Amino acid sequence: MPHNHTPSSRERIISAARAEVEGKGILGLRVQDVAQQAKVSVPLIYKYYVDRDGLLAEVLGEMFEEFVLEQLDASEAYINALEQPTIDDVMAILALPQQDFRRPRRWTRMQILAASMEIPALRERLGLVQAVIQERMTAFLDDIQRRMTGGRTPVDSSALAMLVQSYSFGFVLNDLLVETGQGIKDEDFASLMRAFLQGAILGNPVTSVE
Repeated sequence: MPHNHTPSSRERIISAARAEVEGKGILGLRVQDVAQQAKVSVPLIYKYYVDRDGLLAEVLGEMFEEFVLEQLDASEAYINALEQPTIDDVMAILALPQQDFRRPRRWTRMQILAASMEIPALRERLGLVQAVIQERMTAFLDDIQRRMTGGRTPVDSSALAMLVQSYSFGFVLNDLLVETGQGIKDEDFASLMRAFLQGAILGNPVTSVE
């Protein structure tokens, strides 16, 4: 007979803190409110996390990692199910600038990064998280290249991983342009990425998409 899991005090604290951040924003998190929602004492929170910054480092670091790894897990599952991935398959997993479902998490990640400039514990946590993300994404892109080229890696997979992550952050700027009616269209960005990947990985550049 299955046993129901009873959340520990730490789990309740993290869950409550995340709810506070999602509902009130990073600046709106109050330790007293977290304690009340988690049904624990404020001193217990400080025992676990030292101070508010320590709690934020744990919660925001977890959110930052989750946002990226959930998408990476889905991309790996999609590609691994294929006998031999193609450029079309790679294009299917790439983020595009005007995909609405990605926008909220993109902005939340930017806010977390901004907060890390003022919270050393968060910056340290994000450094550890980013190391995990970079390692996994590098291995994933390395595998894709080898499967597409018969064992070769024409592009440095670590550099490619950084490029993919960097341009997705850059979409924040496009979000601002969209509000003025000047945003880059998905099809235009897809055409650029297709040409880049086709040329860099397969050595066969294209200039347009049918």
